[in-house]
Amino acid sequence: MALRTLPVATAAAALALAVAGLNAPTAVAAPSGLADDFNGDGYRDLAIGTPKASGGTVTVLFGSAAGVSRTRFVNVTQNTPRVPGASESVDKFGENVTSGDVNGDGYADLIVGAPGEEVTGKPRGSVTIVWGGAKPFTSGGISLTAPTAGAAGFGEGAAFADLDGDGNGNLTVVGTDTFWWYADGEPTQDGAFGPEREFLPDGVQLDGIVAGHFSSKDGSNGFDYVFHGRQYDLDGSPMSGYVGVLRGGPGDIGSSHTVLSDDGTTGSAAWWSSAVATGDINGDGYDDLVTADEAGSRAVRSWCGTARRPVCRSRAARTTRPAPASRAPTRSTTRSARRSPWAT
Repeated sequence: MALRTLPVATAAAALALAVAGLNAPTAVAAPSGLADDFNGDGYRDLAIGTPKASGGTVTVLFGSAAGVSRTRFVNVTQNTPRVPGASESVDKFGENVTSGDVNGDGYADLIVGAPGEEVTGKPRGSVTIVWGGAKPFTSGGISLTAPTAGAAGFGEGAAFADLDGDGNGNLTVVGTDTFWWYADGEPTQDGAFGPEREFLPDGVQLDGIVAGHFSSKDGSNGFDYVFHGRQYDLDGSPMSGYVGVLRGGPGDIGSSHTVLSDDGTTGSAAWWSSAVATGDINGDGYDDLVTADEAGSRAVRSWCGTARRPVCRSRAARTTRPAPASRAPTRSTTRSARRSPWAT
């Protein structure tokens, strides 16, 4: 599973790169099959969403032997030729960005959520899939909108991973309080299953979803899914953050669900939900989870995957960074702040 970059560390980079666009490099090698290699050159690429940039922009930095470069990138918007839709100020195109080989051609495809998209006769929200290729993002794509009238905020989050362990990828999409999933491979507008919402605690509004092998190394049980958002009381006031793990694999969706807390026990997740990312941090073969605190403590927590459970709550550890000084940060402290969320 690709390591997802925390939004607080990528927003500035995306804005710096969005001032100009370059032609996407053409791959010179066969498709690599990597879930985030859009041009098939064998190097992983990085996609960054800036949903408030004039309706939304996704900046893709192309990888190389030396890593990603600020000089090799392309900006993708709904005004990009052959990309479905049209850019509007309320769309929030890029609110969620992920990737995967959706159409099975060996190239990673760009998957972008736009929960503010206005759709005639339907609730707001869409998910756009832009095809990768030797010349990525030039071959069109598809757009999906809310399956039913009750799917507000469709596209708040999305993931493309093997839901049931059969070896084939499934698109999953979350709305404000719903979870939808699609059959193997390329999804269709009328092919959504759901809505799944029974596993959500009362008052939860979702902000996103990530997928990872938290409880298996080989993926034989499918991916586990982590949903995150906020929980509100009956008066509509926010009570806490919400981070919940849904086990993948054969069987009923939502039959195994765990709410992660801030103290290592089942229960409320405090505010550890403003940013959620996944990847194998400690190199043990299991994906791990990183969550950030949006209540002002500037803290980040890591949760270790194990064979016994989706996420090892007992090993959760808190990591903090110093509060900013009154003066502007120096170049060195800025760099340190960007690295610190991944410290353990």
